[in-house]
Amino acid sequence: MNNKNNKEQNHSICQLEGWDWKGETITVEDDGMTAYRCYKLTQKPLKDLSPEDIRFLIGQQCGLPYLVPMALEILEKDFFIETEYYKGDLVADLLQIKDDNKYDYWPSHTEEKEKFCEMYMKNQQNMEEALDVSVSRHIIKKIRKLFDKFCEQ
Repeated sequence: MNNKNNKEQNHSICQLEGWDWKGETITVEDDGMTAYRCYKLTQKPLKDLSPEDIRFLIGQQCGLPYLVPMALEILEKDFFIETEYYKGDLVADLLQIKDDNKYDYWPSHTEEKEKFCEMYMKNQQNMEEALDVSVSRHIIKKIRKLFDKFCEQ
C-alpha cells in the first residue's frame, strides 16, 4: 500500500467521505439490521474492517474507492474466500457493483477492473475445485454469469 492508503487506514468511511451524522442514532429496532450494520461499519477505521465487513459494505455500494482496493488485496491471497455466506461471495459482490451509484465505480477505475478480470481469468479454471461441494452449481453458474456481464460493460 502506498503512503496515502496507509493514512486512510486509520480513518473511517464517514471521515474519508466527510459524512457528519446529524440527528438520531440509527438503531436496529427503528431502522433494521442492514441500516444499523452499515451505520456502525462506516464509523470503524478501515484497518479494523474484517473481510466480512468489506463484503457487506461493498454490497451496500458504500465506500467503494476505499474498499474495492482492500477487497482486491484479499482476493490476491484467496480468490474464492468465504467472507460470510459462501465461498466466492466477495467475488460475487464485486461483480455486482452498480455503475449508477455516485462513483460510477468500474468505468472510472479501469486499472482495478483489469486487475480483477486478470485475477478472475487466472482462477476460473479452478473454480469448481476451489468452491468444491460446499457451493452449489447455482453459485458457480451465478459467478460465471456475473463475470460475463461484468466484462461486457
